[in-house]
Amino acid sequence: MINISEFITGVKEKYPAQLLKGRIEYEGNVISCFFKDMLLLDDTTFEQKDFITADGLFYFSLLKNLRKKGFYSLDEITILSNMNEEVIEKFEDRGGWDTIQHQIDIINTQNFDTYIDILYRENIMLNMYKDGFNLLQEITVGDKKVIPLKLFRKMTAEEVTDWYEARISSYGTGYSSKILEEEEIDFDDEFIESCKDGEENGVPFDIAGYDKNGEEMNCFPFLSRQIMGLLEGTLTMMGGFSSAGKSTWWITILMALLHYDRKILIISNEENIKKFKIKFMVWLLGKRNRYFKLTKKKMASGDINAESREQLTDVQKFWRENYKGRVKFISINDADMRVVKKKIRENVLRYGYDTVLYDTFKIQEGDFSSARQDLSLVRDSRELDKLAKKYNLIMLASVQLAEYMKGKLFLDASCLSNAKQIKEILENLFLMRTVYAEELDEKSKFYCRPFRLKKVNDKWIEEEYKPDPNAVWRMVFVEKTRNGNNSSDTGVAYLLKFSGDHCIFRETCQCRPRHGEIK
Repeated sequence: MINISEFITGVKEKYPAQLLKGRIEYEGNVISCFFKDMLLLDDTTFEQKDFITADGLFYFSLLKNLRKKGFYSLDEITILSNMNEEVIEKFEDRGGWDTIQHQIDIINTQNFDTYIDILYRENIMLNMYKDGFNLLQEITVGDKKVIPLKLFRKMTAEEVTDWYEARISSYGTGYSSKILEEEEIDFDDEFIESCKDGEENGVPFDIAGYDKNGEEMNCFPFLSRQIMGLLEGTLTMMGGFSSAGKSTWWITILMALLHYDRKILIISNEENIKKFKIKFMVWLLGKRNRYFKLTKKKMASGDINAESREQLTDVQKFWRENYKGRVKFISINDADMRVVKKKIRENVLRYGYDTVLYDTFKIQEGDFSSARQDLSLVRDSRELDKLAKKYNLIMLASVQLAEYMKGKLFLDASCLSNAKQIKEILENLFLMRTVYAEELDEKSKFYCRPFRLKKVNDKWIEEEYKPDPNAVWRMVFVEKTRNGNNSSDTGVAYLLKFSGDHCIFRETCQCRPRHGEIK
């Protein structure tokens, strides 16, 4: 790795040479990645004791010290200005900044996950050796003779620990090792308070505050209650066909989340920042100001008169007073998950964003081919789910469904390629489509039987509702929610009145769509 290559004092005496083979390279790769991107330090649980080469320990300690002081990137001035004379002397002995720059130039941080896994694996083996595990002597596994050290060097860190756990469990204890919780049941005050505080509830998206008349700006109150809000550490996906209004649908959700003090990062490969700005502004014009004379189209084309300009100034002032600094937009050219992961990590760690919208995954007809085992949608959605769990984020994403599925009346997970693999990692899955004229016609066999819920004597009853056939409608299916109350179970979907000119969805009523297809 660097100039001084020996181990720290006592290491060579403590471990056999076979266990230390390649160690300098393993630590060097990880440290070099930290040189290139100091934020990677926040992604690992390494401590000083995990580095046993002299260079590895020195540079890791230096980097952790600078990171603790709030630095995000490394340069020579930062090191020389923030380290004492003794550290600077050791730094210069190792070649100074030239050595670090060389490592930055040659290392590829895209391999970081592999580098850290190797170092974790090597540390696991060192700890096993210290605890008396036999790593160098040949043992029998099944009908084969193996040397554990050679076997482990072909494995990941997790596979090493799994191998030993499996071997230990094969000895038999008479007990199950799958116990996750063990407690005598009693309903103490702490348990009751946790229920009272709604600890299992997520962040609601029922309202987005209050309009200029002091009335609630409704978003999706019934849908929010049905899924018990959006939970941190989870991934929620909205699937719809092209031009169904997925991106616009999220505007209503995001405005509600802003009301509940979330900080939102939007990453889009679909639309540019101007289009998103327009959507936010016309939404606020309609929902907050009750002003509908300025449409999305007029605003995009610059058709703004004096009255509309005055309304925009009011919305601008409201946004700056309430939301400025809490919504960030990033546009990317294509669906490169490496870029997406990097930008999410940076903005979460540096700027405290706690909610992410990724717009949009796209499914092509070829994605439904059984020959494709490793679909990018499956892989990338798993990556977003991992990030959500790692950083405790509300992760949101939209997915474009294949056009040949159009005409299907009752949408379910089968509209997604590799549906089972996608659905199992999602906390919530919504699916949206346009509503056909026949579905609003009582005489048609496709009539969707719209209804509203009305509370009578503390009970909800269904009341028939007649939607305006001249309005634009969207139908939303709740295909999965941890609450278990799914459209597939109940046969119920939501009818949303859609004003595309003002980017507003209204949760108007519910319905029972037919199964089958319409041409």
